[in-house]
Amino acid sequence: MTKITDKHYYLQKVDALNGIELLSTGTTQPMLIRGVCEQTGEKSDYVIKYRRSPRMSVESSAFELIAAFIAKELELDVPEPALINVSPEFVDTLRGKEGFIFANNSIGLNFGCSFLGYGFMQLLQNQKLTESQFEQAIKIFAFDILISNADRNINKPNLLTNGEKIFIFDHELAFGFVRDIIKSPKPWIIRDVDLTWIKSHFFYLILKGSEPNFDNFVESFEVLNDNFWDTVNTLIPDEWAPIQLIEIRKYLCALVSNRNVFLQQLIKVLS
Repeated sequence: MTKITDKHYYLQKVDALNGIELLSTGTTQPMLIRGVCEQTGEKSDYVIKYRRSPRMSVESSAFELIAAFIAKELELDVPEPALINVSPEFVDTLRGKEGFIFANNSIGLNFGCSFLGYGFMQLLQNQKLTESQFEQAIKIFAFDILISNADRNINKPNLLTNGEKIFIFDHELAFGFVRDIIKSPKPWIIRDVDLTWIKSHFFYLILKGSEPNFDNFVESFEVLNDNFWDTVNTLIPDEWAPIQLIEIRKYLCALVSNRNVFLQQLIKVLS
C-alpha cells in the first residue's frame, strides 16, 4: 500500500459514470458505482458516500479522507480513498432509483474509495482470529484510540476480511476530540470519560488480558510528522478543508511527541 508521502502517490479523482446499487450496510447509505479515474483513464468500481446522505457532510467527508491518509501512513489496510465527482449527468442516470435524492443533493466532490470486491465479509464478533489477524487487531485498536474513533464497536464493526487481511472503513465520526466541550490538555492520556466507548470497541474483549505488544506500532506514529501533515494539506480539497484540521494536527502531533506515555496507557486499558 502506497503512503501519501511516497513520491509516486496520487489521490484518485474519479468521475462517476453510473450507479450500481445501494449497499445494504451502513448508516450513511453508501452506493456502489462505476467510475473512471481522471489520472489513468481506467474504469473501475467504487463506493461513494454522498456528502448529503445521513450522517455525512463536507466535514465528515474530510474526516473520512484524513483518517484514510493516517491509516495508509501507518500501513493499515484501508480501501484506497478517492475523490468522486458527481455530475448532473450522473445524477440523471439515477432518476427513479434508490440514492437519487442523496446524489442530486451532492453534486460536486464526494468521498469514496475503491471497491474491495465481493470476496470480503464482515468480521464476526466470535470469529476466531488467525495469528496475522490478531496482530492486525492490535494495530486497529490502537489506531482507533489514536484518532478517537468510537464508531467501531461490537454492533458496528466496520471491518471486512478475506480471511487474511482486515480492512477498516467508515471514519466519518473519527476525531471525536474536536467535538469535546472540554478539551483534553494531554491527548496522550486516556481519560476516564473515554473508557466507555473504548470498552465497547470491537477488539476490546478479544485483546483484554492478552498482553498485546503495541511497541512497534506506536513507535511508527513518528511518521505522522510535519511532512505528512503538509502533504495532507496539499491533497485535501480546499472546499473540504475543515476548520478543525489545524486542531487535529496539533492534537495528534502532541500525542505522537508523547507516544511512550500513550503506549503505557494502551497497556493499562487492556490489563
